[in-house]
Amino acid sequence: MSLSLTLSANPGSRTNLSAAAEKPRRATDNERAADDDGYQKTLNLNFSPERREMLRKALEDYARSIDPSHDQIEERRRAMQESIEARFFEADSNNDSTIDRQEATEKLPQIARHFNSVDTNQDGVISLNELVEAQARILERRRAAEAAIQLEKQRKAIEAEALEEAKAKNKQATNSSKKKAL
Repeated sequence: MSLSLTLSANPGSRTNLSAAAEKPRRATDNERAADDDGYQKTLNLNFSPERREMLRKALEDYARSIDPSHDQIEERRRAMQESIEARFFEADSNNDSTIDRQEATEKLPQIARHFNSVDTNQDGVISLNELVEAQARILERRRAAEAAIQLEKQRKAIEAEALEEAKAKNKQATNSSKKKAL
């Protein structure tokens, strides 16, 4: 047996909600065709890139309105991006919008030490995009390492808790066996 709910609304009147018990029945060919049609309509809702961008912006606006720390996070991202750009253009002494190995050695020694890994297209110079991507990879590795450390701490805490419980149970078992012996 199944339960069917019906909602009806007429202009100028009240909305009615009714429930009716129905006997189980098999879906007709028309119902199956309607289900297939609904499925096809869902598949046709693939969004164009413009609609996806609009959706992304709407979600971002919603996140800003709901999450009070969102603005702080975005401000930190902007500050970090500006810092990277400022250091990059300060190190670019010949103003060609790239940093070669010599410029990196003189102005950005940490980048010079990892020059080959930052220069992803191996053209002998680092562009601003390559530097930003390298910074993002470093941050991602750092977050992954911090998450792994946190996970390890949680695992050790759970193991310690389980060990304490086992000791307490063992102590109870020895105490009860001593009482039985008396």
